[in-house]
Amino acid sequence: MSRPFYRDWYPPSSPIKVTGGIKAQSRKGAFAKKWWGKRWIEVLEGFRIGARMARGRSYARNGQVVNLNIEKGVVSAAVQGSRAGKYKVSIKINVFPDTKWDQVISSVSEHPAFAASLLSGEMPWEMEEQFNSVGLSLFPEKRKDLRTSCSCPDSTNPCKHIAAVFYLMAEAFDENPFLLFTLRGMDRDDLLARLQGGLPKTSLDEERFPPEPLPEDAELFWKGAETGKGPGTFREPLKVHGSLPARLDRLPFWRAENPFLVAMEKMYQKASLRAMELLEQKLGK
Repeated sequence: MSRPFYRDWYPPSSPIKVTGGIKAQSRKGAFAKKWWGKRWIEVLEGFRIGARMARGRSYARNGQVVNLNIEKGVVSAAVQGSRAGKYKVSIKINVFPDTKWDQVISSVSEHPAFAASLLSGEMPWEMEEQFNSVGLSLFPEKRKDLRTSCSCPDSTNPCKHIAAVFYLMAEAFDENPFLLFTLRGMDRDDLLARLQGGLPKTSLDEERFPPEPLPEDAELFWKGAETGKGPGTFREPLKVHGSLPARLDRLPFWRAENPFLVAMEKMYQKASLRAMELLEQKLGK
């Protein structure tokens, strides 16, 4: 059950350490790097919801958030606090009606550069204006726009566990701006499909990631049988590595030294080179 926002004093406590939690990429200073992630934090901190936001930053950086899922109109998470067991956090926000999304998409489709920016993981400044022009706000405008709850015993809302999720959401939006649209009721695939309906016939995805040649008969391929085409058919090395993983877009909670796509591109490149070596050996060269 959601609790009303108000300030409250709380005794200091130390959370139980977590192994494998979602640690914020920011270790100090500002959480977000992109304007839309910063805007999310700016809006929340502008609500003046007290010291809980500071405690939330600490929880986010220490990896106390165990899992986080952003869906249409709702964010669900599990956070480890100072007591045994994980607290369940829920953050809800109104999704936009389809008729309003139609207006936004119609406006954006008049500017193909906006869609191209989104595909490259960037959100143009003008996007917020597109929502405002049809009477919508992409970001929450008032505290009551966010209906938050946590299973912890803290009587203040938002508590530090909810605040930790707020900050990690900013990093997730930084990595994948489409998650902001998902939260408001429109997922990435539907948005792009509807945008491309108003764009030239060529698919933006195909321009970025041209299709890779594959054997026509998958069953014969896995059995190792001849496909009827000589090995010379696929003797050109791939020009684009990792194009299939790239279609997944950025993974907002990927935690590794290298970004997911960079790691996969290197693996694909090595596999491609090894395949070419084996082909040359088979051909006796």
